Amino acid sequence: MRVIVSSNNLIQVNTYFVIKDDKCLIIDPGSNVKQISRIIEEEALNVVGVILTHTHFDHFLGCNEINKMYDLPLYVHPKGVEMLYDSEKNESAGILRARQLRLDTDILVTTINEETKNIASFNVNIFHIPGHSPDGIAIYFKEDKIVFSGDSLFKLSIGRSDFYKGDEKQLITNVKNKLFSLPDDTVVYPGHGLSTTIGYEKKNNPYLR
Repeated sequence: MRVIVSSNNLIQVNTYFVIKDDKCLIIDPGSNVKQISRIIEEEALNVVGVILTHTHFDHFLGCNEINKMYDLPLYVHPKGVEMLYDSEKNESAGILRARQLRLDTDILVTTINEETKNIASFNVNIFHIPGHSPDGIAIYFKEDKIVFSGDSLFKLSIGRSDFYKGDEKQLITNVKNKLFSLPDDTVVYPGHGLSTTIGYEKKNNPYLR
C-alpha cells in the first residue's frame, strides 16, 4: 500500500490518497481542490471513493467538487450524515461564517460502521471513536499496519472536545480501548500534523497516560 499526503489547504487538514494495486481511496478532502485534482491526474489514480474520518467542515470542504468531478461515493459514519447538511453542527457556521458549508444533496452518501469490512474492494476495519465528533472513526488497514485516526489521536495530543456533542472523557476512553489495542508498530496518520505510531503515543502522549 502507498500513501500520499497533501496538507496545503485551509486549517492544514491532511488529505490522504490510499493506493493499493490499481485503486485509490481519498480520505478527508480538504479545501485545495486544485491540488487534489493535480495529484489524481499526475499519479493517474483510479479513485473509487472518498471517506471522511468525521464530518467537521474542514475535512469535507472539497467534496462538493471532487465527488462530482470524479463521480465518487462518499463514505461516512451514520452519526455524521446530519452534520453534512447542517452548518451549525459541522462548525462551518461558527468558523467560516461567510461560507457556511453543506454537502450537495446529489452526492451519493454511503454509511459505514464497525461492521464494515470492505470499502470499494479495500479490506478495512472501522473503529467508531466519538468524543471529538459524534461520528468520528478511525480506518485501520491491518495488513499494512496503518491507521487513519482523524482528529481523535494526534502526535502527542488528542482532538478538541468543545464542538457539537464533544466529550473529552469519551474520546480518551475510546482511544485507549480501541486504537491502543493495535500493535505498537502501527503507523498513525492523523487528521492534522505529523504521523506517529501507536507505541510512541502509548509511551509519550500526555493526554493518554
